[in-house]
Parts: sequence; C-alpha cells; structure tokens
Amino acid sequence: MSQSANADILAELDAERRALGEPAGRGGVVRELAADGSECRIVFSRLTAEEADDVIGEEMALARERGSTLEWKLYGHDAPADLDRRLLAAGFAADDLEQVLVLPVNEATLAAFGTPSCDVRRVHDEAGLADYAEIAREIGRKNADEEKLQLAAVLLEAPDTMSVHIAYVDGEPVSCGRIYFREGGAYAELAGGRTKTTRRNRGLFNAVVAARLTEAHERGRTLVFTDALPTSEPILRKRGFQVVTSTQPFLYEPTS
Repeated sequence: MSQSANADILAELDAERRALGEPAGRGGVVRELAADGSECRIVFSRLTAEEADDVIGEEMALARERGSTLEWKLYGHDAPADLDRRLLAAGFAADDLEQVLVLPVNEATLAAFGTPSCDVRRVHDEAGLADYAEIAREIGRKNADEEKLQLAAVLLEAPDTMSVHIAYVDGEPVSCGRIYFREGGAYAELAGGRTKTTRRNRGLFNAVVAARLTEAHERGRTLVFTDALPTSEPILRKRGFQVVTSTQPFLYEPTS
C-alpha cells in the first residue's frame, strides 16, 4: 500500500471514529457513552503535547464524577506520539495491542475467501443471540449474557447498523461475528469474531468473515476495517487484509 493510499485510509478511519460519539471539548476528544452511563470510551482525540496531560486529567475527573469506567482507545497514529506513556503515568492500565486491518470490498477480495463450507446465518432473534452467547461462554468470555442484552438492544433500536452472523455445524453454533454499518458511512467494521475452542482450524472463522464481507458488498460498502489480535491477524492478512495502524485500549477505573 502506498504512503498516500495509507494516509487516505487513515483519514477515513478517523472520520469513522469521530462519528461514533459526541465532540467533548478541547483536544478533539470524542466520547462514546453507554446508555446507562456506566462506561465512557474516548474513541478519538487529536491532542498537542502541551495540552495532553491536562486533557487526560480532565477526562479522569469526569469519570470519577460519573463513577464510570473510562476507556481511552488509542491508535498508533494518534498525537502526541508518547500518549501511551502519558496515559500509563496518569493511572490507566494497558489492554492488549491489536492491529487495525483494512480490506477493499470487491469481487476479487470476496473470491479470496471462497464459498463457506458450512451453514452461516444472519440472526435477528433471541434464539440467535443465545447461540452467540453460547459461543462466547465456551471460549471463556465472562460477560456473555451482558453482551447478549447489549446486542439485542442494538438490533431492536437500530437494526440497520449491525448484523450478527453465526456458523452452524450439524445444528450447533460454532463460530460467530458482527459487522457494523454506520448510518451515512461508506465503510463497515468487523468485530466479535470468535470460534469455539473445539472447532478451530476448520475454516469456520473464514466462513463468518466471508459472510460479513458479502453483506458489506451487497450494501455498497467499499472498505471494511477490523481490529485484529495476533490470533486472527495472520488469517486475515493471508487473504488480503493489510495493516494500516495499531490500536490499544487504556482503562481507568475510578474506584480502583
């Protein structure tokens, strides 16, 4: 990928990030708040070195006032370059580093994933979300039931903005993933890809990716982004996804 093309994609990624929440004052900070006020995510910022520490302190103070968890989702191209160090020094804890991958959506890239060899369904109802939660519990996710309720709320309130896909083998839910479509956007985001530990290395992850890419193509989206851990990054890169930057959550718990 050329430097200019990468810069264009990062600009589009930043536009998507800014659209996720509400502008929150100086430093270009954009906050995404949970409906119940229990969590706040900084999904975008563009700070100067001179203001960074003060803005970090202000966001932490607001989190203490709300009594909410604060997550600062830092990207590799965010400024200033030492923002990760500043967040750690202020009292944030670093979560896992992921790579942000991008793939153009067209006939050629869809062909690289082939035809799914299993039954992949787009689910909308309580039974489908229960299957999604079953997969999450099998791989050790502790918040499976809470996540199910959150997904159900999105499907009820804004069904055009998210789809849930699940792969089944002999009727058993074995792999799943989500895809998000921001209203008015030209791109889509893959998230939540997971496969039961007893069913891995059988092409199921790829099948669910392929199903979501097909939906993105049918809905006229031209690019998909995804955050990838080391477990999924090689699989996706083998089929054409390219790294454009990195991302890492930094968490602050006011009560800790």
